[in-house]
Amino acid sequence: MATAPSDYALQEDFVASEQYEVGESVSLWQDTWRRMRRNRLALIATAFVLFVLLVAIVSQFWTPYPIWKQGVGPTYQTPTLKHPLGLDQSGRDILSRLMGGAAISMEVGIGTALLSSVIGIVLGLLAGFYRGWIDSIISLVINVWYGIPDLLVVIMIVVITGRRELLFIIIAISITAWVNMARLVRGQTLSLREREFVEAARSIGTRDFSILFRHIFPNALGPIIVQATYLVPSAIIFEAFLSYLGLGVPPPNPSWGAMTAEGYRSLQYAPHITLIPALALGLTLVALNAFGDGLRDALDPRMRR
Repeated sequence: MATAPSDYALQEDFVASEQYEVGESVSLWQDTWRRMRRNRLALIATAFVLFVLLVAIVSQFWTPYPIWKQGVGPTYQTPTLKHPLGLDQSGRDILSRLMGGAAISMEVGIGTALLSSVIGIVLGLLAGFYRGWIDSIISLVINVWYGIPDLLVVIMIVVITGRRELLFIIIAISITAWVNMARLVRGQTLSLREREFVEAARSIGTRDFSILFRHIFPNALGPIIVQATYLVPSAIIFEAFLSYLGLGVPPPNPSWGAMTAEGYRSLQYAPHITLIPALALGLTLVALNAFGDGLRDALDPRMRR
């Protein structure tokens, strides 16, 4: 006759099932990916972001028509089989220019995120680790910079210098975008510098540089990556707004913001010229933010089962 399982047997089965689900040894990034897969919205957003990146890469080698070529068909032409997204007010193929605009947006977003992260990480590590007068000076700069409107600073830099190259726009946006990263890294460093593994490193004579970049920085990498993902859509919308005002990359370089502005006057009789780049910009921003939210939840230890 079968007997009911004991409490000890039930506990063993529970532990075995948990080990089967989690695995014997799972790294941080494996665990992050497993939890990302449970978030369907984050997966869809990740797929869309990867698609935009692929389009941006392909546009560097091939587009259906040259992005600068005018008169490839009737102006204001609506979508057709030959031109799936139609033509703009100059007879340029919108699909080709949309692909080129994806490259510009990704370059601005990723380039700004990388440059801003480098500036913010270095200053945040120094302020949080050394404290004292170094922390006071860096914190003062952060607080002062925080009170100045970012868009005003970027517009003033672009207008005063008259430089509208893509690299210069990335630098101009990064000058204002590093503040949030610096505040985040400073807070993480203040928390981590008192931990046992940092004290152990100090006790054996490890240099400050090694403590910062081999012990503190890797342990703060999760929040840093999440913050960097939020910098990408912020920089993209910055560049799009600058291009909308006519201060972005100069023509004939296609920018989603400039394409939206160029088609605004023909919105009543050729709405596709404005709506298509505006829709591409909106979907990309939503996808990047959803990806950042999913990554934040996946890296949050409080979300673990």
